[in-house]
Amino acid sequence: MAWSALEVTVVTQEGLTLVSTTCIVASGITLLVGWYFIRWGRSMRRHRAAMLAATAFAGLFLVTYVTRWSLYGSKHFEGTGVWRTIFFANLVPHVILAIVVGPLAARLIYLAAVRSDFVAHRRLARVTLPIWLYVAASGWLVYYMLYRM
Repeated sequence: MAWSALEVTVVTQEGLTLVSTTCIVASGITLLVGWYFIRWGRSMRRHRAAMLAATAFAGLFLVTYVTRWSLYGSKHFEGTGVWRTIFFANLVPHVILAIVVGPLAARLIYLAAVRSDFVAHRRLARVTLPIWLYVAASGWLVYYMLYRM
């Protein structure tokens, strides 16, 4: 095949944003599945698989988000009035908690996988799970308000 016959596919800003948002929502869903498995399913093996999947989805989110930001920069919210207030009231805690959740998740994995300290793991997970779920849900809301409103 000649070089001139090759097609170049350009990934759009919205395409990358949709992929990153899908990843963080999938992270939230697999978090809930993992919580179910340990809380009611009593399956540590399934819990571990779901939580590692949640972590992988969060990692994929980060890669696609940084790629989108690197290629296209930030997208500014165009809403005004009360919508602008709602947007920033959601965005500010979302960003702060998103920064916090990464080290918390890493610590949880360390406590469970390396130290087998399930008492400390459970104690920290009770704080981390709601934060991570909030970040996943509020990330979807940020996406919705930026790209669908």
